[in-house]
Amino acid sequence: MELKQAMEAATADLDVRPGFVGDVMVGGRRRHTRRLVAVTAAVALLAGVTTGVVLTRPAEQSPDPRLTAAPTGPLAGDAEFTATALHLWNEAQKDEPWKRDEPVTEVSSKPNMFWTGQTPTGPAALVAQQVNVRTSEKPATLVGLVADGKVVNREVVVAEARDRETGLYRFGPTGDQYVVLTLGKTVFWSQSPKRGPDHRLTRTWASAPHDQDGVVFTVVPVGERPVFVRGDSVPQPGDFTQPAIISDELQPDLPFDPHPGLGWEGNFCATDFPEQTPEQKRSWQRLTMQTIRQELQKRAVLDYVVSWEGTTDWSVCAWLPDGRYALMFESYGELYGALYRPDGAFSASVVGGKVVRGDSAVLPLPDGQGTIVAEFNATVGPQERDHAWLAPAGTKEVTVRQKGVPRVIRLP
Repeated sequence: MELKQAMEAATADLDVRPGFVGDVMVGGRRRHTRRLVAVTAAVALLAGVTTGVVLTRPAEQSPDPRLTAAPTGPLAGDAEFTATALHLWNEAQKDEPWKRDEPVTEVSSKPNMFWTGQTPTGPAALVAQQVNVRTSEKPATLVGLVADGKVVNREVVVAEARDRETGLYRFGPTGDQYVVLTLGKTVFWSQSPKRGPDHRLTRTWASAPHDQDGVVFTVVPVGERPVFVRGDSVPQPGDFTQPAIISDELQPDLPFDPHPGLGWEGNFCATDFPEQTPEQKRSWQRLTMQTIRQELQKRAVLDYVVSWEGTTDWSVCAWLPDGRYALMFESYGELYGALYRPDGAFSASVVGGKVVRGDSAVLPLPDGQGTIVAEFNATVGPQERDHAWLAPAGTKEVTVRQKGVPRVIRLP
């Protein structure tokens, strides 16, 4: 099924009547522009022919319309659903502690349900509520989605930074349902990236159909790795640098759930630290997982990292025979490597194979620099290094000992 048809089929049963959500940002900008133009014109008239700089007082920012707007959608007039949704919302504010990115000091008004919709797992509602925050003197808006009998997620939208609102909610038993707010722009979406023989990725993009309230709803299997981008132009197939819409699921509050993939935790080295100048030490110490991912994404080697499945809780470093520095990690169940020169400049990317929980991670490096072999809580290689070892070029097999039990790994 083509991407556009798939999206239309997924939204066919979502019946909502025209509303306002998609016009929130546009309307705010129009009101602001009209007011600013009027003030400027008045000052210019008083100034007559006098030349100089005209200073105007910034217009007061209007309150978030969602705080008072009438609800829209198929359940807008359902008193029982309204009462249930607002009850769940109020209970969540009492029972769920505020997160680090929720600087709320006081809930200062009643909640307002401004959108409703039907999903495959039941009704859903978007709710807004005014709150006070410690990071601003102005009231902020707490926005969230009620679905599946709970508050799926909530977001604090500060008055001075409404353009930074995430406006994406992922829910459902398998996390395959999405509500995305257009916020006055076009939402583009893509699924199932393709990797070519040169190891580079491509994605096919399309504008996401939305209702007249500016709300996108779709169902996409997690394995198809959906990505949403809010902007003015469609991303190019080989561009993986666009600011994708990312929810807080990159750091889920699931301390007892193992991470997908290998499930390892920690940062290990497959070699000893070499003698280095202070500048060389600073060059690799400045590297972060975010900057490394960005280097691979600029080269269309690594996909957008928009969910917990794309992150990694472990890495393996190695100093190579030719003086370069390498880092191995996993994303979406695949191994990756990034190589850097001694001065910290990016040198090369490596795409490995699929990871299998319980197996060792094996990443052959280019230019005869050997193979990184790693296994958490094991000893690796003839020197029985903890966790990881850089096997020299030409090595055919490596012995890994897990709890003292040896296992031979054949290298490619």
